[in-house]
Amino acid sequence: MNRPASRRRLFWRIYRHGLLVLLLAVVATAVAGWLLGSRHPIRLHIRQLALQATVDLDPATQPDRLRQRVEDLHQLSRAGVAAYDADGRRLAAAGSPVPGPITAEERARARRRPVLHRGARVVQAVPLRGGGWLLLSWSGVEALLNFVATLLVILGVVALAVIPLTRAITRPLHRITSTAQQLGEGDLSARTGLQRRDELGNLARVLDEMAARLGRAVQGEKELWANISHEIRTPLARIRVAIELCAEEEGGLDAVRGHLGGISGDLAELDRLLDDVLMTARLDLGGDGGGLVLRREPLSLPEVAAEAVRRFAERCPSRTLQQQIQQELPGVEADRSLLLRVLGNLLDNAAKYSEPATELELALARLDDEAVSVEVRDRGIGVKPEDLPRLFDHFFRTDRSRSRGTGGSGLGLALCRRIVEAHAGTIVALQREGGGTVVRFTLPLHTS
Repeated sequence: MNRPASRRRLFWRIYRHGLLVLLLAVVATAVAGWLLGSRHPIRLHIRQLALQATVDLDPATQPDRLRQRVEDLHQLSRAGVAAYDADGRRLAAAGSPVPGPITAEERARARRRPVLHRGARVVQAVPLRGGGWLLLSWSGVEALLNFVATLLVILGVVALAVIPLTRAITRPLHRITSTAQQLGEGDLSARTGLQRRDELGNLARVLDEMAARLGRAVQGEKELWANISHEIRTPLARIRVAIELCAEEEGGLDAVRGHLGGISGDLAELDRLLDDVLMTARLDLGGDGGGLVLRREPLSLPEVAAEAVRRFAERCPSRTLQQQIQQELPGVEADRSLLLRVLGNLLDNAAKYSEPATELELALARLDDEAVSVEVRDRGIGVKPEDLPRLFDHFFRTDRSRSRGTGGSGLGLALCRRIVEAHAGTIVALQREGGGTVVRFTLPLHTS
């Protein structure tokens, strides 16, 4: 499992990219202002400083410096610049068009707000010593166009800057969407194949894992139905043969009865198979899906085990079963009939795969403060280590137990796992020292 920090890599990537875009926008604004000659705030600030320096000049005593300053202001602002004395006579000018002298009405407005509007042109008026005025004039349309051009440059830079981030997000999202669509159309082999260490990588990994589990589930369902068909076909074939023999039998009533006994056994095997399949399906559906509802009740595990042992003795009177039951074992909350079914299946399975002369063992013990443990042990043919994890799969048989002579449908242990897990327990199969197998399942203690 990834660390929590790695799950927010995409967040920090977007955050860092946002800061970079902001920085590029600031730089683009400054560069565009200089390149396009716009009235950028930086240049306006510089021009304002130059104007303040010009105000300090005395037109009467420093005419040459005034003319030089007017020329400098024109070069700096690309605007028409002119200086006038108090009587409206021009003292210096630069650029084109040169702004005309300021009127009395404009003087009153300029003292309140130094920016004047003369039609399509904008005039900035700054008072000089001795009652004169310094005027800067530029086209309002030109300023607007320059502003629009600056804005377009900024937008262009930002648009180019966000392309890598956009592609980094949309490409994996497109692949994830395409994979989900393929899975929805039935292609369970579809995978995203993304290897990323961020939120999108986690999403892709979860989708791939879900697709793998879905594929295994569908494949398992196909194998399940194939195995069910095979298991049903075998006793049906034997029944058909027995019926044909009964029809052709010339040995009398006793021979026919013998065949009917075989038919009865095959029908019982079919009944057990269908019952196991139905029980497994109902456990998989659960109570909310119309499946089996567990009838939980407080139970004494030794009493349930005693009942299971009694039934096993009736089925296998020749087998020896040793019991190891811990004293004062706590109670459990479980479905009695299903718990008896688990114990019965495990005991029958141990008897099938061990020699009749060997002993079987049933052990009950308290595992810890939260669970009890039940073990069924045998000295049978055992299970290979690589087969142990699959022992509870539907219709799975080890290489040494595939003979039909052992009986069974291959659903018994799978059903045990479903029942135990429905009771919030666990079940495992282990190799036994000295040969044989141990199947152990646990159940939570009953809490009143």
